[in-house]
Amino acid sequence: MIKDLLHIGIGVRDLEKSVWFYTEVMGMEEDYRANNKGEKISQIVNVENADLDVCVVKNDKIRIELLDYKNDEAKMKTEPIRQDEVGLLHIAFLVDDVDYEYERIKGMGFEFHAPPMVARENGPKITYFRGPDNVILEIFEK
Repeated sequence: MIKDLLHIGIGVRDLEKSVWFYTEVMGMEEDYRANNKGEKISQIVNVENADLDVCVVKNDKIRIELLDYKNDEAKMKTEPIRQDEVGLLHIAFLVDDVDYEYERIKGMGFEFHAPPMVARENGPKITYFRGPDNVILEIFEK
């Protein structure tokens, strides 16, 4: 039986850029780093000759595992996933003031799909933007 969500893993092109984003832009803190390589990790992740650097960032309730596989061919993919595709589509972060966070993050050069808005009657105020590696992020105010 599942007890809790442990973490979300995100493959990244540039580990340092992603660590900066999740710590400085999203307000998380670095938890730990590791390098994984060899036969066992290759079997576990089903990647031949796996060699990856890992950094886990966290806050009180959220843990994100940033995975930098040393595979230049895989990092060449540039087409971002669309919201209407199948698979993990976005990560939502609860904030106290979505308008403030929108202005702060926009001021750091990130482009949003639209300004914060309420999409349905009595719904939350939300907005979406792309972080590093085309990961879609939502900021959400109840």
